[in-house]
Amino acid sequence: MKEFISNLFNVSNERLKNPLIFSFLLSWLAFNWRPIFTLLLSDKKIEDRINYISENFNEIQFNLFYPLIFSFGYVLLLPYITWLIEVLVQYAKFGRKRNSISEQLSDLRDKQKIAREEFKYEQEKAGNAEISQLNSNIQELTKVNTEKDKIIERLKIDLTESKKEQKKLEQYISLESPENTEFNEEMKMSLDKEYEEFLKTEVSTYFEEIGSEISQFKSIPKNIDKIVIEKLIYSGLIKKVDDDENQRVYYVLTNKGKHFWKNYVLSKRILSKQELDKMNEPDDLPF
Repeated sequence: MKEFISNLFNVSNERLKNPLIFSFLLSWLAFNWRPIFTLLLSDKKIEDRINYISENFNEIQFNLFYPLIFSFGYVLLLPYITWLIEVLVQYAKFGRKRNSISEQLSDLRDKQKIAREEFKYEQEKAGNAEISQLNSNIQELTKVNTEKDKIIERLKIDLTESKKEQKKLEQYISLESPENTEFNEEMKMSLDKEYEEFLKTEVSTYFEEIGSEISQFKSIPKNIDKIVIEKLIYSGLIKKVDDDENQRVYYVLTNKGKHFWKNYVLSKRILSKQELDKMNEPDDLPF
């Protein structure tokens, strides 16, 4: 008996696993729930319940056609419905994924904009720092240039003073240099000839007075015409010296002038003391 019941249960279980039978059973229960509830839950006697069900729930369409149509539709259409559902689910997943990618791309674009703005800000910040550094360098260079300008001015002043000292030394050397140290015998002979020609000029008549004044006082006699002085200067016999430090002008004989003056002085005859005394004696007056 147990084996019979077990076999019956196994066979029933296998039948229920069949999609068509299982779907037909479910659809029949769905379409005929009222007679089932009447049979199980009614207070009437079992004979009355059966008669009531036979009289009121005997439509062939509810007992066979509708459950059979539903079961065939379920078995045949369910794979397509499942496929459609899967397609819709995949489309929904694709849409969700596309929306997620769009959101990520939007976030990336926003981050790129932020990065570009941050880069511009850093560039401007670096540019401002560079400008500040350049301004600082310009100030330092300006300060250095100012110091150099001061040094240049001091050097110019020192150079001017050095030139003055050099000029004074040159004048001193010119004044203190020995006579004829620059002339050899040939040059002396040439100067002697030139001196002889000089004595024939009108300027030579002023040479004694001018030479004596320059030799003794380094000045020019006040009564001498300026043209005579200029001729002697351009002849290379005298030289005009500007003393900027003492703010005065004096005259000196050049080496050529000294040579001429030496020849002139040595060529002059002077009276002896006896001759001078004799000239100074009073004349005897006759009575």
